[in-house]
Amino acid sequence: MFIGPVPHSRGLRIAVPLVAVEGVALVLYGVFILVQSLRLGITGPAEVSNLPAVVLEIVIFCGFGVALLFTARGLWNTHRVARAPAVLAQIIAVVVGGPLALSTELTSRVSGAIIVVVAVAAVIALLSPAVTEELG
Repeated sequence: MFIGPVPHSRGLRIAVPLVAVEGVALVLYGVFILVQSLRLGITGPAEVSNLPAVVLEIVIFCGFGVALLFTARGLWNTHRVARAPAVLAQIIAVVVGGPLALSTELTSRVSGAIIVVVAVAAVIALLSPAVTEELG
């Protein structure tokens, strides 16, 4: 999947799959929104449930997902510049997942908790001294 040698540090071997899974999840969620919109139609409040809004939502989720996949590939190939967008994505994930984890709905709570745990694990791995040394 990724071109280049396997990273030496444990931190990158942990962070790369986490970032890649987040990217795939975002792309799949964008596709899910597309399929649901085609299958059920656009539903919800009129100010946010119109064709341009749904198209924008799909483009944003798929775009961020593809960007995270490129970031994961850059980390795999030990490109130093790939760490900053990966850490930024994890910060955004904690900001999104935190309120979800505190929700009253069970599905939202579980989703939020998973997002936060994965993001924190990825940040810890990305900011480890071994990764800093390997990325130079």
